[in-house]
Amino acid sequence: MIHCYLFKPTKIRVMKKRFIPIYFLLLLIVSCQPPAPKKQSVTVKHNYIILLDLSDRLIVQPEQPERDKEIVKALYSMFENKVKKDLYIRSRDEIKVVIAPQRGSGLRTDVYEDQLYVNMGNIKNVFRRPKEEERRTNFNNSLDELYKKAVFSKNPKQYYGADIWKYFYEDLKTDYVTDTLTKNFLFVLTDGYPIVGKDVKKLQPVKESFSDLHIVLVEVAPRDKDLEWDRIMDMWAEWFDSMDIEQYTFIKRKAISKEVEQIKEITAF
Repeated sequence: MIHCYLFKPTKIRVMKKRFIPIYFLLLLIVSCQPPAPKKQSVTVKHNYIILLDLSDRLIVQPEQPERDKEIVKALYSMFENKVKKDLYIRSRDEIKVVIAPQRGSGLRTDVYEDQLYVNMGNIKNVFRRPKEEERRTNFNNSLDELYKKAVFSKNPKQYYGADIWKYFYEDLKTDYVTDTLTKNFLFVLTDGYPIVGKDVKKLQPVKESFSDLHIVLVEVAPRDKDLEWDRIMDMWAEWFDSMDIEQYTFIKRKAISKEVEQIKEITAF
């Protein structure tokens, strides 16, 4: 028996040619392109300079070495927090401890200043976070050792005055960063009595301009005399104004916690 199968004819649809507008083609091409990489913005750098007055104030004022160290270590913590805020990899921040010139101290200031200097821009990314604790430990140990050596006598007459003026005149321009994306902070740990030349309490002009610099005098301890605070602060203010320094703060010696809070407020901006 022969089976016959009848197939139902199917209709073949012929697609009509359609023209795609040129602007649609351009849109398709653009949409297929990979997104352009985002430009990473440069973060604002903080440059912390800590100038130490290691004169007889270390033995005249009660517990001065311990107070100094506590303030410097608090500043280092603020530096670390800024580095973390920039996620380590984006940080360009630096912190340095410098020592005001002083005759007769016998200190190897160059050695200690090297040990108390951290510049994140000079540290490879792979070591920035893992070496954080090691850097902090080395910094604190060097600071402790410095103050042990700085207190070399219990007799105030054996200490020469710390020449803060000379640091401003010769060295500040090296530590100061002129980059427009840098905030420079100079913290001066001093009792407020600058010694220049032959123990003359007068600040001569410095032929430099440090307009983008916030100076903070910390641990200022005027003697108990009428208007002593006003007289000393007026002297510093006049000197800072002569260098076009627009921002400066005087922090009188008081509870360490209160001084640190003031410093935090300054560095937060």
